[in-house]
Amino acid sequence: MYKFKRNIHLKDRSVEMWFGLTSKSRNQHSNFTLYVLTEGPDKPFSYAEPIKSGIPSKKEAERYAITYAKNLLTQLIEREKEEKKAQEGENELL
Repeated sequence: MYKFKRNIHLKDRSVEMWFGLTSKSRNQHSNFTLYVLTEGPDKPFSYAEPIKSGIPSKKEAERYAITYAKNLLTQLIEREKEEKKAQEGENELL
């Protein structure tokens, strides 16, 4: 498995994420599968979670990894904002 790290920058945050990439060749065409690693590759309990398969090139897989990470980070930021608003609403009721 080819492993690579990307620093994802979104708004005022920066997150380091690790990805893995495997390939299968069929009739001289590569078929890549992209994974997100739960921790760095040197950690003993790191797990590779599959994200997408059937990607035709390594470059496209790396671009998809960045898009995936930015979407994930955006969702986490939005959830954090919603939870903060909910907590503030509960505090006003008390």
